[in-house]
Amino acid sequence: MPVSSANGRAGMTEVTLITLSYNSGIHTQKCLQALSGLGCEVVHADNGSTDIDMDALAEEFPQVRQIRNTQNLGFAKGMNQAAATATTQWIGFINPDAFVDRDWLWAMQRAIDAHPQVSIFTSLQVDAERPGVMDGAGDSVTFFGFPYRSGFGHPVVQMEMAEVFAPCGAAMLIRREVFERLGGFDERFFCYCEDADLGFRARLTGEVTVFVPEAKVAHIGSASTSVRSDFALYHGYRNRLWLYAKSMPLWLLVLSLPVHVGLTLVGAIKDTLKGKAGIVWTAIFDALGGMGPILRSRKKIQRARTITALRLAKSLTWNPVKIATRAMDHRRLP
Repeated sequence: MPVSSANGRAGMTEVTLITLSYNSGIHTQKCLQALSGLGCEVVHADNGSTDIDMDALAEEFPQVRQIRNTQNLGFAKGMNQAAATATTQWIGFINPDAFVDRDWLWAMQRAIDAHPQVSIFTSLQVDAERPGVMDGAGDSVTFFGFPYRSGFGHPVVQMEMAEVFAPCGAAMLIRREVFERLGGFDERFFCYCEDADLGFRARLTGEVTVFVPEAKVAHIGSASTSVRSDFALYHGYRNRLWLYAKSMPLWLLVLSLPVHVGLTLVGAIKDTLKGKAGIVWTAIFDALGGMGPILRSRKKIQRARTITALRLAKSLTWNPVKIATRAMDHRRLP
């Protein structure tokens, strides 16, 4: 049925909001409090956390549908599993350390109404501890295939709705039909880069992502895993290579390969000097060792591509200053 906001307003599009926890501690409770106030269907999936009392959460939030996994399935598989239970027109993915504003859903509704042809929307993320600083404003992908969170660390400024390359999985909305057609998140990624990968594949089929600045969330970030943990480092290196190999059209791949390889090696050497050689080089060799299935996926993705490589190239970030500073790369909407 149509959802209504905490203010009692009706007429919203049908939405299921999903959050997935893994040792997210007290953040999960705060996240569910915020989501429950939106008045839509909420699903909380847990990947076998040891620091969360699921019975207590079920008692505190009886309206939230709980999914209890006995092991850590990863972000991609856990979200896909939860999304498969949704029957609504739209699915939202919210990190357990992201706390939505009370009008988040209404801001998304206004964006849907204004752009009915768009199937993917992403949020303004502000640093939960420094609300004047952006945690992200959608995801960008550089011309050499490195994804980054657009606007990360920059001051919050006045913004308008804009086209971005891909959504950030911390707080996004997508049509269920499009999510299913794309095959959901790539479960081989486990976590990290799976949102940019989804957005990349969507863009190749002609879909665009719209950034909605009024749909604001306070995001802590890396609540389950430290941003520079061995876990994050491994999956970042491995998945970035897979994302690039899967989706970059051939002539762009040939053009950018020296830059991609060179910057990967520069990063690997720097991390090696920091004592992370085992993690980094294992990730790179695992990425290369697992390239067979990735290249088979590439063939399917490129066959299904409906936009030209030139059009894709125009949506990538080429400006070296923006790349170096992780600045926003927003494009004006038609």
